[in-house]
Amino acid sequence: MKNKNLMTAAAFACALMISAYGCASKGAGMTQYENGLTSIFVHNDDSLTASVNVYIRAGSVDEKPSQAGLSHFLEHLMFKGSKNYTGDELSRRVENMGGYINAATSKEFTMYYINIQKDGVEEALKMLADVMQSPLFPQNEIDMERKVVIEEIQRHSDKPVSVLYESFFETVYKHSALKNSVLGTADVIGSVSRDEIYDYYSTHYVPAKMIVVISGNFDKNKTEKLVDETFGKFEKKAATQDPLLKEGAVAGADTVKDGNVEVSYMLGGFLGPDISSDDIYAADLALTVLGGGKSSRLYRVIKEEKQLAYSIGSSFMTTKGTGLAYVISVFDAKNLEEIKTEIKKQIESIINEGITEDELARAKLAIKTGWNFSHETPSDVAYDYGFWNLLGKPGAVKNYLPQIEALSGKDIQAFFAKYYSADKFTTMALKPKAK
Repeated sequence: MKNKNLMTAAAFACALMISAYGCASKGAGMTQYENGLTSIFVHNDDSLTASVNVYIRAGSVDEKPSQAGLSHFLEHLMFKGSKNYTGDELSRRVENMGGYINAATSKEFTMYYINIQKDGVEEALKMLADVMQSPLFPQNEIDMERKVVIEEIQRHSDKPVSVLYESFFETVYKHSALKNSVLGTADVIGSVSRDEIYDYYSTHYVPAKMIVVISGNFDKNKTEKLVDETFGKFEKKAATQDPLLKEGAVAGADTVKDGNVEVSYMLGGFLGPDISSDDIYAADLALTVLGGGKSSRLYRVIKEEKQLAYSIGSSFMTTKGTGLAYVISVFDAKNLEEIKTEIKKQIESIINEGITEDELARAKLAIKTGWNFSHETPSDVAYDYGFWNLLGKPGAVKNYLPQIEALSGKDIQAFFAKYYSADKFTTMALKPKAK
């Protein structure tokens, strides 16, 4: 599943997408430019709005320790003025057209977008092109945004559950840059110079690492011509080598921490397939059977039957590198060990005994429903295309649901048997401090 809350590792909530809106009959066109740029148009005459997006293949995984948090900091600065749109002119113009402008950073990419009524697409495209090509990075804006981002880092570190997620990543990903925090460190943000910021921008904001996605209702001919005249004319530059994100075998670990919390939280998980493997589809379905919703095994057994947890669920995090199957639960501290035991027991039961046809059908329906409901706007459609193309699996936009539908109960067994073992299962729990 793809992560739709990009700002922090603490937000694992993963959403599914739909191909029914724009992946087939509505028409999707892709163009590769000589300078390395990719553009994707997903047209829908039935929509009254459109979404103009720019995706940059640069996130926290691309950062050295001395650059920790620079992708996110740069995202804050890009809308602070450009060659033709100074100061807050960008946001004012978008609002005056009835639109919405924003950006977000993840571990593997940064995205900038303007959601607008259909007559504002060309102006939105000009704005984003100017921002991507000619940001100003005024020193006074850098200094003001330092305070904003450092405060964000401090708020994040003051939330015990957020720290739990960060620690979990650092434990599961021993060698890969996937362990890097999106927010980075206050030390780096507090001291990084304008020259260092500009160097990072110049290195990563190049056409070969850029995807322009326009979705919804727009004039295709005018929009294509405008992309040609703006993004298509960006200077061709060599892209930096992508970081290695494949993690080797990691022994499981059990960690328990005390925190300022009223109830206990636990993350447990194991490494799974990377984006090159079609096992990612079995992973999504398997984790839905295990803990996706109230019909899942973990919910029925751990929450309803044994009443060990207040909530529990599982999902799979799809990345370009090694993916992660995880379970998150909220419970009373006294139930910690029993919950660990029961999670492993349910996985091993699937491996040894399989699943029922009813479980398989319910899980497939849950995925299909989630896929449909989470792809109702041009912005959602654009994210779908941007995500899968950035991760190097563009065919998933159309093939996701057919791949899920083709899976059998034995495929679910095979997934857990291949990737899970008790000695590779890592848990990290946070419990209330003793009073």
